[in-house]
Amino acid sequence: MKPDSPLALSTEDRILLYFSDFRNLEERYVLPQATTQKAIAFAAGIQRKHLSRYLDEMVRDGYLTETKAHIEGEKQRMLAYYLAPRGWERAMSIRERLSKVKVPVTVAGVTRDMTLEEIDHATSVHLTLSDIVREAMTVDKLDLEYLEGIDDRRKRAMDERVKRLEEYTRAVMTAWKDGRVTATERLLVEQLRENLGISKEEQERIESEVIEEVLENRAGIYAAVAEEALEDGPITEDERELLEVLRKKLGLSSHDVRGIEADIGKPAAS
Repeated sequence: MKPDSPLALSTEDRILLYFSDFRNLEERYVLPQATTQKAIAFAAGIQRKHLSRYLDEMVRDGYLTETKAHIEGEKQRMLAYYLAPRGWERAMSIRERLSKVKVPVTVAGVTRDMTLEEIDHATSVHLTLSDIVREAMTVDKLDLEYLEGIDDRRKRAMDERVKRLEEYTRAVMTAWKDGRVTATERLLVEQLRENLGISKEEQERIESEVIEEVLENRAGIYAAVAEEALEDGPITEDERELLEVLRKKLGLSSHDVRGIEADIGKPAAS
């Protein structure tokens, strides 16, 4: 989008415009996926790795409210956002200004000027002002036929997002398979997180779910690590410190681990 385009908005204003379509969210116990960071990033046309900085500043400046909420389709609570009173005031001002703007749109090969509301009414899918502004970011004029495919493009973007999350989850599972994560594994997982554009919040949620799965076999995990430590003789002080950290993370009692370690030394029954 050209800098002098009437649809040229700052990232903050694109986020505010996006949220202007959601009302009374503060009254809901379960919030829609549309209020999460991944949805905001797509709607505002911004890379996920840069989004947190904008959201933090907008929360600090009183434009957005941040909350840890139950999200539709998610097992754990996640960070969600909606407009604060100051944000509503600015968002309505943006909408009012954009509602009067006419932009060039190609319809069946013919280009004519249309308001954003007219563009929405001319398509078979519902378009928000945020949708139209995002689609206009990379072109000099909009194409009505291209706008018709907005739902498919949104779905593909979300599907791609799911694939990246699944890839990261598999990496975390591999790192935690023995109940502990080495410094090298942690570095590799962190590099993968950055490359895939996984947020810190998503990282914490995924690791929490992985650890929960790991905990289902916590005695077996502790036994495997302790057996490895005992292979070359009595457990050293450094190994004992690592085992103690693992014991606490797995939620095992001191009595539990004494029994596990005692069983390791017993000969197998014939």
